[in-house]
Amino acid sequence: MEDRASREAAKAAPEHFIALLEIVEKGECLLIDVRNPEEFRAERIEGSMNVPVDSIRSGLSELDRETPLLIYCKTGKRCFRAFDQLHDMGFQHITMLDGGIEALKAYYRK
Repeated sequence: MEDRASREAAKAAPEHFIALLEIVEKGECLLIDVRNPEEFRAERIEGSMNVPVDSIRSGLSELDRETPLLIYCKTGKRCFRAFDQLHDMGFQHITMLDGGIEALKAYYRK
């Protein structure tokens, strides 16, 4: 039986998440927006792909489970659902933007 600690989501504050985007630019990690397509079309982080939380299982089923993933949503709530699904699918390297895109925008307004 797996312990609860092994299912803890890795959360990155906006300033740390920004640094992680360099890994995305190098192609060493995937950036996934788990919001709905309308939200994605309205605003997104450059380099991200849209896989709505309700489509995670089908949208990422073919992906190598060793692929590092950075995930974000609007405020962070959907990321927890996405994390649980991704973890259940066998992904181990998952980092989510703490506070979502709203926290990132607030960080840039400072």
